[in-house]
Amino acid sequence: MKILKQMNKKELIELVEKLQNKDNKWLYVKELGIDIETEVHDKNKTWNDLKLNAREDELLTMEECRILANNKEYSRILKMDGSSDNDDFFIQQPFELNRKKGYVAWFGAVSVRVDLDCYWGPQGSVPALGVRFKRKHKK
Repeated sequence: MKILKQMNKKELIELVEKLQNKDNKWLYVKELGIDIETEVHDKNKTWNDLKLNAREDELLTMEECRILANNKEYSRILKMDGSSDNDDFFIQQPFELNRKKGYVAWFGAVSVRVDLDCYWGPQGSVPALGVRFKRKHKK
């Protein structure tokens, strides 16, 4: 690691952000202005079990998933790069018609592909499917 006096302002800011997030449970995504949980949790529970209707705005959007999955570093850290087939997570339903019909959405990645499933029943669960929340980044 560079000596602090040799670090430029950007490097110092990045170091401070890493130290402030020392438990590494959240990843700051500067491009989106949000923090994202690094681990998927509450696996094998349904949308209804997790009461996600009340917290849907804390879930990633389809567009946020696209940006993260297409970024080499973020996708690696968040296991959205196909390196894990056990870290799928619920996302916000991107289609109003599906929402009206009661369907929920989720993101999944395996070694050969990335999926967005927007036609899932809120009572469905699988061992690899859980939740990963986001929050606005506090400066």
